[in-house]
Amino acid sequence: MNGRKAKRIRAHSSTIFVEWFKTLVTEEEGQKINTKNYTNYMPEQTHFMAHRTMHRNAYHPKWIGNKILRVLKANPKREIESITLGEIN
Repeated sequence: MNGRKAKRIRAHSSTIFVEWFKTLVTEEEGQKINTKNYTNYMPEQTHFMAHRTMHRNAYHPKWIGNKILRVLKANPKREIESITLGEIN
């Protein structure tokens, strides 16, 4: 994977994260959240331990990026920006 593709995946994972996060909060609070300030609302702990193994928390932008990669491996001709939140669940 080249750098341009990785950059597009990271950018799209943050937009999917913001879309998901807006479903958890009220409409008024959801209007305050965008791709520039979503990190202020995230917890500081990004991983958790289970059975002596460290795992990445679900719905973290890096976790979403990995899910996007899985979708792209299944269908390589797919556009990155066409992947939605419903396909990642």
